[in-house]
Amino acid sequence: MQSKKLLCETRTYTEKTYTHNHCYSQLILPLQGSLFIKTDKHELSLDENHLFLLPPKCYHSFNSDSINQFLVLDIPRENSLVLLEDTFKYEMHQVLDDRWKAIRYLLLEETRNANKRGLSDLVNYACNFLLDEARPISIQYIYDNFQEQISIDKLAAIENFNVSYYIEWFNKKTGMTPNVYIQKLRLEKAKEYLIDTDLSILMISQLVGYEQQSSLTRLFIKHQALSPSAYRKKYREMGKSSSI
Repeated sequence: MQSKKLLCETRTYTEKTYTHNHCYSQLILPLQGSLFIKTDKHELSLDENHLFLLPPKCYHSFNSDSINQFLVLDIPRENSLVLLEDTFKYEMHQVLDDRWKAIRYLLLEETRNANKRGLSDLVNYACNFLLDEARPISIQYIYDNFQEQISIDKLAAIENFNVSYYIEWFNKKTGMTPNVYIQKLRLEKAKEYLIDTDLSILMISQLVGYEQQSSLTRLFIKHQALSPSAYRKKYREMGKSSSI
């Protein structure tokens, strides 16, 4: 079944082995017992001390031969964080530390909430931790300093690579050049400011790293076919109509 909406629920598994893939990411947080999972890159027994992230379109087999219960999140692309699909191209097998246990508890409580209004925020909060853990240090540097002028030389030095190799390495990691990646991040941050604040377009331009408003306008027209002010108007009108 292909998920079309964000879903968080408890599931149990049987001895029968199933093999499939799906177009959404899936985060599996054990509650009890263990689950055998096999992918092209992993063959493991997922226990109560670890979590596992499956990226979209990853074929996997799974079964369990013991009493079990898992908290499972199906995260479609439209609910993913900014650049989530660029970062989570591979499976992630992580230790379920105290921080993740607290997140698991909050998500579990949300499954018992009839309206589940806080689910999306909780999932984004959880994915932020995965992003931090998955990002190489130079990409994390971009996230921490995207509003500043960032040179390729600086990024390459952070990874101890020469510039030409760094650009090639970065492209393999993200599918784009460092400059395009920075532009994409600035664009997404600007969208947040436009929708969530009443700041002027010039102020937003400066907050995301552009001295001139015209630079942000060109970026929006190139990628959104709208000016920043038109983008703000469009999404605020959508918000008003959805609340009626």
